Amino acid sequence: MSQGKILITGAAHGLGLGMTRYFLRHDYQVLGLDIDKFALTELDEAQLPGLQLVHLDVADEQAIQTLSRLVERQFGHLTGIINNAAISLPYHESIRQLSLAHWQRVLAVNLTGPMLICKHLSGLLRPGSAIINIGSTRAHQSEPDSEAYAAAKGGLIALTHALAISLGPELRVNAISPGWIDVSELHPERQAMAPGPEDHRQHPVGRVGEAEDVAALARFLLSSQAGFITGQEYIIDGGMSKRMIYPDGPAAD
Repeated sequence: MSQGKILITGAAHGLGLGMTRYFLRHDYQVLGLDIDKFALTELDEAQLPGLQLVHLDVADEQAIQTLSRLVERQFGHLTGIINNAAISLPYHESIRQLSLAHWQRVLAVNLTGPMLICKHLSGLLRPGSAIINIGSTRAHQSEPDSEAYAAAKGGLIALTHALAISLGPELRVNAISPGWIDVSELHPERQAMAPGPEDHRQHPVGRVGEAEDVAALARFLLSSQAGFITGQEYIIDGGMSKRMIYPDGPAAD
């Protein structure tokens, strides 16, 4: 028996792919969106039951309007939306080198995309359903040369708070902001970027995050058990945002 029909943007890459596989394992029907035709083809060839894929750009309003009509015809309604599609590039690029085109594209995908999805598809959600926006700890923690990404994710958190008011009480809107999530197992070409022992040890929980950590929280926030939760941001970073960093180890008593 299907647990519901959810839409996941950026479903063929990284965290989005991990969440797609997670929700399919838990008997959800998933409509996955992605702009990468090659990645979508690979995912389609896996023939995962309950998965339908659509190739589109989340920052293209006309494409989102067409998607809304498709969803209404084929699904009738949705029980949840996960806005995960994101682009971090240009990353580690000086503000003095950052082009306006790159700045605009990062904000378009990370911020305008979720707005357009909510604008055109929130009306297809049943009362009591939920929207989850995937943010980032970069919205709170400074890092050199990541202005476009940090600004976009910070705006997404603000959008989440506003949508919770404007779409409530019928719909709930929350955000999940991950820290380091290891997706190297999903993408063999990323094995070189897999965390090492020291990367795991620096977290209070003793490891970096996994896609299932985010997906499990998203599943809870989509459920009726989270019926009193809206307008919130949940940080999943293994406790790093609360950890005091000492250059030479903890101070002596």
